[in-house]
Amino acid sequence: METAIILKIQDLARGGAGVSRDSDGRVIFVPFTAPGDLVRVRVVEENKRYAMAVLLEVLEPGAIRQAPRCPAFGTCGGCEWQHLPYEYQWKTKSEGVFDALRRVQVQPPEHYDLIPAERIWEYRNRVQLRGFKNELGFFRSGTQDLVPVSRCDLAREEINQSWEAVRFEGEAYSSPYKVELEVSTQGALMKTWNSKHSAQGFRQVHDEQNEKLRGWIAEQLPPAFQLFDLFGGGGNLSLPLINQMREIHCVDLSVPHQRAPEIPAHFHFHRSSVLPWLMKHQSAGSRLPAVAILDPPRVGLGEDFSKIAQSLETLGVQALVSVGCDLDAWCRDLSRWVKRGWKFEKMMVIDLFPQTSHVESVSYLTRFV
Repeated sequence: METAIILKIQDLARGGAGVSRDSDGRVIFVPFTAPGDLVRVRVVEENKRYAMAVLLEVLEPGAIRQAPRCPAFGTCGGCEWQHLPYEYQWKTKSEGVFDALRRVQVQPPEHYDLIPAERIWEYRNRVQLRGFKNELGFFRSGTQDLVPVSRCDLAREEINQSWEAVRFEGEAYSSPYKVELEVSTQGALMKTWNSKHSAQGFRQVHDEQNEKLRGWIAEQLPPAFQLFDLFGGGGNLSLPLINQMREIHCVDLSVPHQRAPEIPAHFHFHRSSVLPWLMKHQSAGSRLPAVAILDPPRVGLGEDFSKIAQSLETLGVQALVSVGCDLDAWCRDLSRWVKRGWKFEKMMVIDLFPQTSHVESVSYLTRFV
C-alpha cells in the first residue's frame, strides 16, 4: 500500500479537487479539500505530470473550509463542494471559464453575463436513487456500493418528504432497484422504477436557473427567423420562442413521442440524430433565414463538428447559441466556430449545479454572408 504523505492544499482546480505539490514539485489533486488545508493523503493514480490522491485526514482546516451540511458528503458520489462557501465555489467556476478560453486562444467577448445561483440548497427537481430491501440512497463514488441516506440536501423538499414512502415501496423488490424521483413543473412528484436515466425526458435540474438560461437565449436570437434547436430534447430552450420565431425545428433522439395540444403547428419535433436530419433538411431545399441553438451532450459536437457546421452554413444560419455543460468540450467547439469566421458576440456563465464543480457556459455567435 502506498505510504501516506502530508500536503498543504494551495489552490482549487475547476474540476473540483484541491491542488498541491509533492516534494518533487509534481502537482497532486486531492478531492474534498480546500485551499489552506493541511492534509494527510494517499496517492492512488500517477503519471509524469500529475497525481491523484485520496483524502485520509484533515490535520488543520484552512480558513475557508466549512462544515458540510450532509453527513454523507464525500462518500455518496454526488456533490463535491459542500465544504466550500458558495461565493468561493462561484469564483472558481466563473474564473475557470475565462482560463479555459485562454487555453484555446479565444478572446472573451466584450459583453458577458455571470449568473450565480440564488437557491443553492434543495434545488434539484430530479434525483436518481438506488435501494435494496429497507435501504435507500446513492452509490458510493466510483462504485456500486450503496450509501444509505434519509434525505438529500440538494433535492427539492417534495422529494425529501416522499423519501420514507419510497423506501417502503422499494422493500417490495427482491433485488437491488433504481428509482428516479422528479418534481414536475406543476409540483407533482413522479416516480419511475428501474428505467433508464431521465425516463420522463431530459430537463435541467435547477428550475429557477433554467428560466434565466431560457430568458438569456431568447434575448439574443433575432425574431421572425427559422430556428433549428439541435439536440433539443423536449424543446426546453426553444418552446419559450414559439411566439418569436417563424418556424421551429426541434431535433433529438429524445423528443416527445406525442405532440402536446398547446404546441402550435409551426413547432416541429423531429426524432432523429442531428447530422442525418440536417443533411436531409439541407437537400430538401429550405432556405428561410435561420438561426440555431446547439445543446449537445457533454462531449460537444466532436467528430461531427465540421459536417454540422457546413450544413448550418449551407442552410443560411446567421446566428447561433452554443450551450455546453462540459467546459473543455464547449471551448473546443467555440474555438472551431471562431476559426471558421464566426464572431463571438456574447457569453453567459450560469450555475445550474451549486455544491458541485459543474458549470454551464453559453455563447452567442453571428455570421453574416
